[in-house]
Amino acid sequence: MSSANVIDLLNSNSYKVAIVGSGQLARMMALAGISMGYNFAFLCTEQDDTSAVQGLGHLVQTDYTKLTANEIYLLLGKPNVITVEKEDLDVELLRALNELCRVYPNPDAVEISQNRRSEKKFIESLGFAVAPWAATDHVESLMNAGIKLGWPLIIKRCSTGYDGKGQWRVHNLQEACEVLEKAAPKETFIAEQMIDFDKEVSIVSARDQHGNIMHYSLTENVHKDGILHFSFAPAKDVSDEVIEQAQKIASAALKELDYVGVLTIEFFLKDGQLLINEFAPRVHNSGHWTQIGCNSSQFHKHIRAISGQAIAQAPNKGYSAMVNLLGKAPIDKHLLDDELQIHWYNKSVKPGRKVGHININDMDAAKVEAKLHQTLLDINNPQSSLSQTA
Repeated sequence: MSSANVIDLLNSNSYKVAIVGSGQLARMMALAGISMGYNFAFLCTEQDDTSAVQGLGHLVQTDYTKLTANEIYLLLGKPNVITVEKEDLDVELLRALNELCRVYPNPDAVEISQNRRSEKKFIESLGFAVAPWAATDHVESLMNAGIKLGWPLIIKRCSTGYDGKGQWRVHNLQEACEVLEKAAPKETFIAEQMIDFDKEVSIVSARDQHGNIMHYSLTENVHKDGILHFSFAPAKDVSDEVIEQAQKIASAALKELDYVGVLTIEFFLKDGQLLINEFAPRVHNSGHWTQIGCNSSQFHKHIRAISGQAIAQAPNKGYSAMVNLLGKAPIDKHLLDDELQIHWYNKSVKPGRKVGHININDMDAAKVEAKLHQTLLDINNPQSSLSQTA
């Protein structure tokens, strides 16, 4: 992009980004883009909760399955570019919209991520390792999976599963068959070998329209009931070889997919080797720490990339951690602590729901770990925390 085009872009009051979705990721992308002078529109269904994006742009809340791509494009205000905050979308609609304006990431990448089989086959086609798996749609295939992979197994729905949903740990053939018996007629599944991993890590990377690629630090993640509980970056006790391996995998996927925007890949780390668990064609929960830990967050990088600007590396500002607020509001102690950066999603509080997160940063890793530990204790036992500060 020439200097003149950059100036025109920055001075434009009409550059519009449309986001398919209205959750917290859409919110944080819009907040990043608004500071860059962009306008936003959000496409969602009549059943979607829009509280996270209220006041941040033009809201199109409709049954868009009954509309043509051109009608949707006009309702969104003729956006310059369209992006997504989730994978569970109508890919054919994205392809039709891509005929009217740019859609990033490209619909092919979204389609691959929608199905665990296609996702694993894509990664394997690049020559990288995934957790050992097998397709399991009937009793015979379950028997073969048990022989090949060993019990217990993790049975996963091929599509629509997230945050631990659509996954079952089964200890024998009978339990596995019970999962399939309850399935809808056309549902498909895979079985994965149980991995006794050393830790779970992820890499958040981005590629712009000019082919530039950047990587954030490898992040260590801890899950609880299938939902991300907290993250720490850079991941501790990880060799340079593992970091290079993660970056090589991410770069290869970005190039092969002709990808524009942020891509996240989750791994199991076992004995110094990475096994790819899954990838997400979007900004990601495990990258929220970049809001405080780098000079440019994953949300800024994504908006820059899809709008035609160039991206560059974003060095760490020391060490960072992120804690998800799951069905709980921050307590008074958190609000009074200026070492904590609180992000609230404007959602109503419901059990297990992601309603916000807390970011922590310091040049001293030990201080971040101590603050992370105390914050987790406070969240789990707020009454004890209040009595200590009284």
